[in-house]
Amino acid sequence: MVAFRLPRADLEKFRAQLASQYKVLGPVARGNDVVFTEIQNAADLILSSRQSLLPPKKYFRPPTEKLFTFKDRQVTEIAEASSEQRAVIGIHPCDVNGMQILDRVFGDTYPDPYYQQLRKNTLIVAQNCTTPCANGFCTSFNTGPGATAGFDLALTDLGDNFLVEVGSEAGQALAAAAGLAEASEAEKQLAAHLISDCAAAMQPRKMAPADLPAFMLERVDHPHWQELKERCLACGSCTNVCPTCFCFDVKDPVDLSLTDGNRERTWDSCQYYKFSRVALDHIFRPDRAARVKQRLFHKLAYYQQQFETNGCVGCGRCVDTCIVKIDPVEVVAALHEGPAGQPAQQFKVKRRGICPSENPYTGHAAVLESVKPQTGDTATYRFVFKDEAQQRDFSYDPGTFNMLSIPGIGEAPISISSGSAEKGFVEHTIRSVGTLTNFLQKLEPGAAIDIRGPYGAGWPVEEAKGKNVLIVAGGIGLAPLRPVIKHIENNRADYGKLEILYGARNPDEMLFTDEYDAWRELPDTKLRLTVDNPTCSRSEWTGNVGVVTTLCNLLEVDPANTIVMTCGPGIMMKFAVKDLLNRGFKPEEIFVSLERRMSCGIKKCGNCQIGPLFVCQDGPVFRYSEVKAIPEDIF
Repeated sequence: MVAFRLPRADLEKFRAQLASQYKVLGPVARGNDVVFTEIQNAADLILSSRQSLLPPKKYFRPPTEKLFTFKDRQVTEIAEASSEQRAVIGIHPCDVNGMQILDRVFGDTYPDPYYQQLRKNTLIVAQNCTTPCANGFCTSFNTGPGATAGFDLALTDLGDNFLVEVGSEAGQALAAAAGLAEASEAEKQLAAHLISDCAAAMQPRKMAPADLPAFMLERVDHPHWQELKERCLACGSCTNVCPTCFCFDVKDPVDLSLTDGNRERTWDSCQYYKFSRVALDHIFRPDRAARVKQRLFHKLAYYQQQFETNGCVGCGRCVDTCIVKIDPVEVVAALHEGPAGQPAQQFKVKRRGICPSENPYTGHAAVLESVKPQTGDTATYRFVFKDEAQQRDFSYDPGTFNMLSIPGIGEAPISISSGSAEKGFVEHTIRSVGTLTNFLQKLEPGAAIDIRGPYGAGWPVEEAKGKNVLIVAGGIGLAPLRPVIKHIENNRADYGKLEILYGARNPDEMLFTDEYDAWRELPDTKLRLTVDNPTCSRSEWTGNVGVVTTLCNLLEVDPANTIVMTCGPGIMMKFAVKDLLNRGFKPEEIFVSLERRMSCGIKKCGNCQIGPLFVCQDGPVFRYSEVKAIPEDIF
């Protein structure tokens, strides 16, 4: 690697050279902490191994970031990331690696334009470490103490001079413009020895397992997690200072008009109680043991499955800021105690190509064409895109979803309930359970809405060809399965027998009742219905009473040649799958649809994580055999 010498006395001259082209940012002292901020004089720089309070991630993923502006609930201006040219001096190697990890997150499938623009406009001047920081363990992941990639220039403090290594063409041009002299071999060797000695001094704080993800997945049920539950305060400090945490929430703060404002994304944390909240205020990760486990498993195991890289860079900030000093190095050491359990199931992420989109956070304008009531709190909404080309080209697979948005109210993932062969419109059957869905209930035909999508992996209608199909649905769970029924109806000769088992709390809460006769008339089709409690209904009921699994005794399809598709409340699916397995249905031919909160739909916000899964992109439809034993124990 090409290297130059920068005399310490010329550091201000070097800063001024940078300032002629860039806004210069770097670490300075603020009270007892070190923080990154704009630099007006090189004398203010803290170019040492001392760790900053927050990582420079804040310059690429700001704590609060505007996505767009709206007026009268209509998008008026799409925000753009700043085009200002910046140079950040003094980024430690662990943080350089942290940015490379975030490059994967925000470059995967739907590239994030805000992050990409800020990265493109920023010159990175790394600062190699020559003395260990208090709680760092970067040698565990080869992310320090010396930077090897991901920088334009890298400085190593030699005393009176800095060794300046070049890592890019931009760095080479900057070194030439600054008139730096080439470093001697002795200076290069001294820098290498200083970094090597620093790494040796950090050995006591090195995580032992060579294959850390496998090690962690053998200790999902280790008793140490319950011990951590009693210590962890779920304050979120660890995630706020982490260079690789990327989770965010999306909000629509409005002004006094209640119709004008901005859509913003803000840092969020898996340690917060409401992070995993979905409709009806159900929390999927309610206790602290589950949340502290999620954080550490995500860093040390799940990241590898999700993005093929480690999720921790060993910077030690989580230990620095933790009030009760939960230390990942000590956690891993504690997990060594006692026998290992059975390895938890690993999920194979479905890799997709890059999806072209100028801005995946903005949708397409649509209008509400009609509303068809289904139950007292549920209706089918038919939307038409304003752009005729968008409407013509819009296509989707059964089981996928859209993000429906009304600026100033919010955005929510809603399954598509129309058939994929139906053109000229898209339908969503929606139950009023949250802010957006309750607002939708008030809309009249002609009202405007924005739609993003379609997203996710749908039902296996291609795989099911030539086989019987068994649909098991509960309540609103019939809506995502209606497109499957329509698809089979339009391609009836491609499938064997079709059996539909559907249950609701009472007859008044059943969906699509006006379509039942048509379903029954399909060749080789059986529709079987049940309700939990017929007495709390205005409608007379003479059919089956009981949960949907009571209908399984009537099944006629052969388990050996049947694809099962099930959707409904989690407890319903759990018992339905258990019953079907006992009847000989194959776990690899049972498909389930999982619900989770989503703030983005494009695998960026982290809200929909279940263990190593991102429901928005890896699902929402999953093969049961792939998820039956993942660490968070869904089934």
